[in-house]
Amino acid sequence: MNRISKTINQTLPARLLQRVSRALPLSRRQDAVPRSTSTLMENAYEAVVTGVRRETSRAVTVEFELTEGYRLNYKAGQCVTISLPVGPTIFQRCYSFSSSPDENRYAITVQRIFHGRVSSHFYSSLRVGDHFFIDDPMGDFVAPTTHPEDQRYVMVAAGVGIVPLYSLIKDLLGKNPMAQIQLIYACRNQEQAIFYRQLQRLEKEHPGLSVRFQFTRREGDGHDPYRRLNGEKILSRLSDPSSALFYICGPYGLVSKCTEAFHSAGISESRIHIETFSSPPARLISDELKPRSITFLPSTVLGNTVRVRQKQVETLLETARRNGVNIPQKCTVGNCQTCKIKIKSGMVLMDEPNSLSIDDAKNGYVLGCIAYPTESVVVKLPTT
Repeated sequence: MNRISKTINQTLPARLLQRVSRALPLSRRQDAVPRSTSTLMENAYEAVVTGVRRETSRAVTVEFELTEGYRLNYKAGQCVTISLPVGPTIFQRCYSFSSSPDENRYAITVQRIFHGRVSSHFYSSLRVGDHFFIDDPMGDFVAPTTHPEDQRYVMVAAGVGIVPLYSLIKDLLGKNPMAQIQLIYACRNQEQAIFYRQLQRLEKEHPGLSVRFQFTRREGDGHDPYRRLNGEKILSRLSDPSSALFYICGPYGLVSKCTEAFHSAGISESRIHIETFSSPPARLISDELKPRSITFLPSTVLGNTVRVRQKQVETLLETARRNGVNIPQKCTVGNCQTCKIKIKSGMVLMDEPNSLSIDDAKNGYVLGCIAYPTESVVVKLPTT
């Protein structure tokens, strides 16, 4: 345990935990906050829906374009924060691109989740001509800018984790139709396999692409844990794993197990790229979490010090927002580091995995959106 954060359920080596580029929005959703549309438009692009396509009984692909002729500069595998005005409230979620940069369109693919306000709206109510707002693309779950033409890629997806990998596959094949890519995709059944037909078509068109579906349920069957993926199963299917680049996207359990197995097999950390859409519920299993006293120190001598007592267990970012303290924010899931703040005294618990580097943690920095105080804390606000 270092001075800044304690990790609960530490299943990955620390140097691998810091490599998680971001969490997809299924793990933790930003609470809705009142915010005027006019203010929002000053900091985001306005998008208009140009197409809506059902992929499965739970997933939908939304195509859009930006108003006023704006263009997005994004990389395959990246995500974008969506801001959706619903009455007087703005809901924000982070979704991955399912389109690739060389396609003449923008598309995200969203899987509806139980009680998910935004995902349910996108799936059931969104129509061509509807508007929403987006921030600049972000994320490091991308292919290297330079790589040998014969580079091999092993991609592992579970559920909606296929979305950024689908974007990556199309991008790699567009640049090199003979790219060597092995995709292993776990999902409940064929009906819930997002991009099932598209992936089969790509496999027929590109001899270097191998697609293997791992169905964890069959019609009439209940959950069968023996059909679930793990790192050992994946390694057993590879002839020479040491020369491949690995991309893993799925729930925390899959990512952690695969990463541990790959690391144990001697695969270099630099060859393992991971992304997760769920994380250990640290705040739910720690008895140290309770409302605390928080002091926010201004970034300049002209600013005001704000002292508050939390009324409930919440992150430092949530406490700041409730009390009118400005901390920059974007993804709110521990990925983009926009809300990085410095702890002058006190300790916090940060959800894992997250993108904070070891050096930043040692220097007293935390990510406000996933940092829960375990005692009274003094925070130095960033310069804005």
